[in-house]
Amino acid sequence: MRAVAASNTPATAQVNLGPAVTDGEAPATGQSENDFSLSRLFDGQRTLGTSGLSSLEGSSGGGIASWATIGGYGSDKGVGMAFHYSYVNVTNYWDQNVGALMGFYDRVEISYSHNFFQTRGTGAKLGIGRGYQFDLDTGGIKVRLFGHLLDKTLIPQVSVGAMYKHDGDSKVIHEVGSKSTDGADVYIAATKLFPKLGLLIDTTMRLTKGNEWGILGFGGDRNNNYYPQFEGSLGYLPSFLPGLVVGVEYRTKPRNQNFTPESNWFDVYASYFVNKHLNITAAYVSLGTIATFRDQTGVYFSVQTGF
Repeated sequence: MRAVAASNTPATAQVNLGPAVTDGEAPATGQSENDFSLSRLFDGQRTLGTSGLSSLEGSSGGGIASWATIGGYGSDKGVGMAFHYSYVNVTNYWDQNVGALMGFYDRVEISYSHNFFQTRGTGAKLGIGRGYQFDLDTGGIKVRLFGHLLDKTLIPQVSVGAMYKHDGDSKVIHEVGSKSTDGADVYIAATKLFPKLGLLIDTTMRLTKGNEWGILGFGGDRNNNYYPQFEGSLGYLPSFLPGLVVGVEYRTKPRNQNFTPESNWFDVYASYFVNKHLNITAAYVSLGTIATFRDQTGVYFSVQTGF
């Protein structure tokens, strides 16, 4: 996620991936305005890492937090895309996630993801059958309001977003006390990259009714109102290995159900941008209590490709 900043940025804060351009601006290509080609449309002119990672909900950002980033590497005159696969294995469950997103003119992002949440042997203990699987579809849209990750000012990149989620199992969802299989989240995120310091900071405020981000439905017998939840990410970009970012994330969760307490999430991650077409992320995750089973800790792995 090493930034290619302006030419006066110290060498320790650069990766030479081509012409140094300000995030979001497309350099001159020598093509006339009437020329059209895929290479012009998918111009890939944004700086390495400014597309963010892929979250479990499909939007660009960290693994468990949405950032203000617009996915893909299209400039303000182009578009970009990204595809991801993620795997989470904790004490009693595992989850697989696949998704895709598209960024338009460094301004708008649309995303989709599908989670396959597998209960393994825990399903039998919960009375829903060994290996029971929950399926969650999430469609999202995000709009950058102002700012850029690499602006020389202190103003962050700020975006607003919304997600619509659908859980595929109404029977179990209602049995555990959830009010609905469908729900919507809205959020506002502010993200800033400081190349000279090698520091990435994100804060996000989300309004949600999602139980375990929607895997166990929305709302509950304890609460069925929207309350703000916090998401935060902190990343460090070591100068000795351009393309690497290591950091931590934290996300608070609503408490909607009497059936089970819900815990805040935490992770420690390392992510390496091999190039603009390949990113690999690994993390230690602590998800607390999920469906009455405590101490859900384990590993997270994600691979993202795009342009």
